[in-house]
Amino acid sequence: MARAHVTLPLRWGDQDAYGHVNNVVFARLLEEARVRVLWLGAAAEPTGLEQHFQSNIAGGPKMLVASQSIEFLSVLEYSEQPVTVELWIGKLGGAHLEIHCEIVDGAAAGRSVVARAITVAVMVDGDTLKPARLSPAGRTAVRAWMDEPLVLGRG
Repeated sequence: MARAHVTLPLRWGDQDAYGHVNNVVFARLLEEARVRVLWLGAAAEPTGLEQHFQSNIAGGPKMLVASQSIEFLSVLEYSEQPVTVELWIGKLGGAHLEIHCEIVDGAAAGRSVVARAITVAVMVDGDTLKPARLSPAGRTAVRAWMDEPLVLGRG
């Protein structure tokens, strides 16, 4: 399985009135994992993907989130143990890719996936914001991190 792993701490303030980690926090965890893997190159494994997605150049390519679906599988309680976000590419299109993630509870005895998500990201030209194909080198780098796509839905 070609998955990048990002370990992220939970904060006391991530809890809601029900005493568990709020659903909005899951979106933030997913965002942080995407940034660390695709922008900073800070996953547990060196992916090299940041060489193709990080752009500090004015007018350079940008990545925009087009949609995000999160399926919550179980309650995540606050813990001093961090969660792990496992991230991989489930689908690669011309100018878009599907970023698939599983959030794993670090406090659980075994591997306990508490949420799964699919984020559709679109590469765009930095000036026009129109879709732009990922470079051939970028496509090759992405293919190395592809794995079986998630199928969300409990039905």
